[in-house]
Amino acid sequence: MPRIVVIDDDLDLLKAVKSLLRKRGFENVSVHSDWSMANDDIKIYKPQLILLDVFLGNVDGLEICKRLKSNLSTRSIPIIMLSAFPKIAQIAVREFGARDFICKPFAIEEFLNKIMGIVANRQSYLS
Repeated sequence: MPRIVVIDDDLDLLKAVKSLLRKRGFENVSVHSDWSMANDDIKIYKPQLILLDVFLGNVDGLEICKRLKSNLSTRSIPIIMLSAFPKIAQIAVREFGARDFICKPFAIEEFLNKIMGIVANRQSYLS
């Protein structure tokens, strides 16, 4: 089962996303509101997908995306940006290599479809 890392400073959103993904069969979901702890988790477990908020309080999600995509050990991990500001999230897709973005608030089915599409594609790629 793929590991998914979710990084967002909204604790209610983290709780909801983790619950939603677990109900859909994703048992390996790590949620973080702190970038340094998320970074440690990413280094150790090499997730198959990262969901990353554009604005993380004191850390810029775009900069994190840029760093992850420029690092040899993490560049192949797909990143979906989460943001209430789609134009900003699109920058991460166009300029920094994020796979896609999801606008907040999001429709559950759209959210799940994007995740399932990337995870299914990644699983067939790794097989």
